[in-house]
Amino acid sequence: MSPPPKDGSSRVQVLSEIDNADLKAARNEYHFRTPFLVTALSPLLKDKRDEPMLCLMLNIVQVIGTGAPLVYSLNIFYPDLSLAVRNLVGLAYMLTVVLLFQERFTLMLHFSSHRVIFHNDILNGMLNWVFAPFFGVPCGVYKLHHVIMHHIENNHELDMSSTETFQRDSLIDLFKYWVHFALLIWVELPYYCFKTQRYEWAANLAIGLCLWAAPVALLARYVNFTATMWVFVVPHIFSMSVMAFGNWSQHIFVNPQKHESNYGLTYNCMDTPGNQTTFNDGYHIVHHLNARLHWSEVPDYFYQTKEKHLEGGALTFRGLHFFDVGILVFTGRLRKLAQHYVHLGDAKDAPTVEAVEEKLREWLKPVPPEVLKAAQEAKKAK
Repeated sequence: MSPPPKDGSSRVQVLSEIDNADLKAARNEYHFRTPFLVTALSPLLKDKRDEPMLCLMLNIVQVIGTGAPLVYSLNIFYPDLSLAVRNLVGLAYMLTVVLLFQERFTLMLHFSSHRVIFHNDILNGMLNWVFAPFFGVPCGVYKLHHVIMHHIENNHELDMSSTETFQRDSLIDLFKYWVHFALLIWVELPYYCFKTQRYEWAANLAIGLCLWAAPVALLARYVNFTATMWVFVVPHIFSMSVMAFGNWSQHIFVNPQKHESNYGLTYNCMDTPGNQTTFNDGYHIVHHLNARLHWSEVPDYFYQTKEKHLEGGALTFRGLHFFDVGILVFTGRLRKLAQHYVHLGDAKDAPTVEAVEEKLREWLKPVPPEVLKAAQEAKKAK
């Protein structure tokens, strides 16, 4: 154990003293296993370790495949039901999908976009093109937005979802970011494609948006408006808003002087139940270091690279996930957040909670314009 500071302040916890449940906890990404189907379909997987994703996909098919037709049927065949009742049924359906699957699906879509899970390309495309609209994500858009734009540009200048220039504990700046992420992205994402000469991706984006928007409009106009709102439109508004806050929270702390370092543009969340429902998504520094690393190997990789994390000044929190971090920041509870900080080095060198709190406060500030300009000039010179 580290000795207490002489001034009476407390030191943060140390990695070497933590029994990290992420290394051995049971997976919780799916709710139930469908024995016959899982056994029959498992040979289609490229990697047996992705069986939790297959189980989750089957869960989604069974629940949404029943729930969505039920919402439409109720609205079409029982027109005498009051609008309030039909809206309550739609709300119940959406809440069921959100509570059971929204986070799990988003992270399955995330990791499968980086590393395909099936041998068959058509099956690999199902998540992006068929499943995604039921979770509010337009067809075929996610990979371009996340894998191509966000990871290649790495939260910097051309990343339209970058958080660098914002004061990241400001609700006003969060609203500005939401406008960019949820609304202007349909202008900024095509702009990014043309700016970086990714014309094929621009075409895919146009096709995907048409394949999503046209059926939704037709369903609303010619089948049933209320059902379409709850099955496709409201989930889209919700999903884009949640993903905006999620990405903001993941990149809420940026080292103002080393913003281009993967150790300085995000942080890790360890020893938290959220990692068992999100395919170990909490280790976000690790993910930016090696996006194609299999999700099951992420916690081990964190330990293998802990010295590099320490040298890079990386932030690590225990017992929290990204939304928890974002909420603590916006409620002004940086001291509480600092108490969850994990020091990766020797116990004798562990900083105080107060020192970590001050560091977090500094990392919430916008990256200085002169630092951004110098980085842009250095990039052009290469």
